[in-house]
Amino acid sequence: MVFHFRLLVVGFLLLWSSISGADWMNLTGAETVQNIAEIHVLDGHVKVKLEVYIGDLDKFEELMPDEWLKQSSDNRASLDKRMQIFANERLQIITEEGVKLPAKLKLVEARKRIDRQSAFSGMINPMTRQRVRAAPADKRIMYAEIIYSFPKKEINLQPNQLTIVPPMDEQGIVAANIGFLAYHKAVPIVDFRYLGQTAKLNLDWQDPWYTKFDNKNLSRHHKYPLMLYLYVEPRQVRLESLMRVSDIIEMTEFSTEDSHADKTKLSLKDKHQRLLEHLINYYSDRSVLQIDGVSHKQDTIRIEFLSATLTGLKVIEDSTTIDESSLLVGVSQQIFIESLPQKIDSRWHYFNPRVDRIPYIATDPVGPLQGLITKDDPEFSWQNFLKKYKEPVIQAVVIDTGFNINIPYIGKKRIISQLPDEQQALSIVNSVLENVRVAYIEKKPVNLSRELCKATSAKKTDLIQQELAKLFAPKVTGGAVGAVKAFNDMRIVNVRELANTDGFSATIAGSANISAKHWGHVDLRQIEFQILLDLIEVNNQWKLSDLTVIDLKEVK
Repeated sequence: MVFHFRLLVVGFLLLWSSISGADWMNLTGAETVQNIAEIHVLDGHVKVKLEVYIGDLDKFEELMPDEWLKQSSDNRASLDKRMQIFANERLQIITEEGVKLPAKLKLVEARKRIDRQSAFSGMINPMTRQRVRAAPADKRIMYAEIIYSFPKKEINLQPNQLTIVPPMDEQGIVAANIGFLAYHKAVPIVDFRYLGQTAKLNLDWQDPWYTKFDNKNLSRHHKYPLMLYLYVEPRQVRLESLMRVSDIIEMTEFSTEDSHADKTKLSLKDKHQRLLEHLINYYSDRSVLQIDGVSHKQDTIRIEFLSATLTGLKVIEDSTTIDESSLLVGVSQQIFIESLPQKIDSRWHYFNPRVDRIPYIATDPVGPLQGLITKDDPEFSWQNFLKKYKEPVIQAVVIDTGFNINIPYIGKKRIISQLPDEQQALSIVNSVLENVRVAYIEKKPVNLSRELCKATSAKKTDLIQQELAKLFAPKVTGGAVGAVKAFNDMRIVNVRELANTDGFSATIAGSANISAKHWGHVDLRQIEFQILLDLIEVNNQWKLSDLTVIDLKEVK
């Protein structure tokens, strides 16, 4: 299938995520509501972590310690009795058989509210047209941990469904504003949402990934176990697939059995290491895409472990620290191209028994396109509909700085050049750095070297490339490589003459926007830098002859 439309929602979310620095942003405002509940469904019980706003203590009176009360607590019910009331009348958790789970208070103490301030507090949510609320100014809370134990049975069965009922008044209206999260074991079930009504949770104990609420509005942003991302860029095409560990093991027929090894059980670290090696071998001989009718294998491959978090996907350095039920494997396959293609075709062959459709996002120089592939229609494509796109090319930098005089002396001619003024120097620097930026669009090493030769005139090519890479190809999260999208606030610190050559040396300060696209999001960051440049004029064209990075830091 070919997707001919740009989804405004996708573009809008990408824009908001770029502002925030995260790859997903919750727009509900539930993370800044007065009271917060984290609900963890575990083996044998449910654990609730509750943050109660100081102004709402009366709505959770049963949890308050006696010493917090102004009046005497002599006539107050015991904690056990109060917790019975709390479990039956306040925050209730009920099984599918109608059994209200008993609650036990494990911890209660005064704390400061966790800062979950939304970057968009006070702004209008474009989906709901409502203003995104700010967190309470008073950060004082009562923090409580409560255990709801499952009923004891002759056969130890876990409940298949739980109903969560928030505190209600006599009219059946929610008595306290609660923003909540829910997890089944290590798997997040829902992003921050409002617990404003009764919520039924269907539990999948075999695979918590598929645990979900009846209410479709109570879901997480990353809910699909398989996702595909196609990036079409001027000099590369990347196909990235994101799968759960269980799916990629099944798809690639990975096995830890080794007839030559001893029979001791593999550690989780060894298993994951073998899986990485297996995946490299699995993908190395397979064609990835058809580009303009020609089948291509990847030129490079990168494999990472990831997990879904409240702000999107996070690359995991140590995969053994994450429960395997929530662990994802990302496979990024890169193909070098000479110019933007006209058409790309591919076909996805793996669907697990519980997945009959897979989201697909293609991103080109204009932006993202989104669609779904299914078991009945597993083909996906990208077609070049770009009307105003131009291939990036290096431009000759011709800027006259004044006069050149040839003065003969001792049988030779010496060229005396006029040092450029500040504006001329800045124009030369901007144009030369833009040429280097364009050169770094090249991903194939031999092509990068070829284009850098057009923009530079360096004697020690390897050394200057090492310095250039710090600024023009910085490493970002997970080993991906970022690129400079634009320079900002460029200014000349000083300009000096170069000895025995027609050019000048300049110290430059400024900032740059760095971008990296991977796993369906745009990683945007800003860096500040100070660099020392040597620029020379060769055949009336300005080129970079040397560069040293003096200082480079990310702007938080």
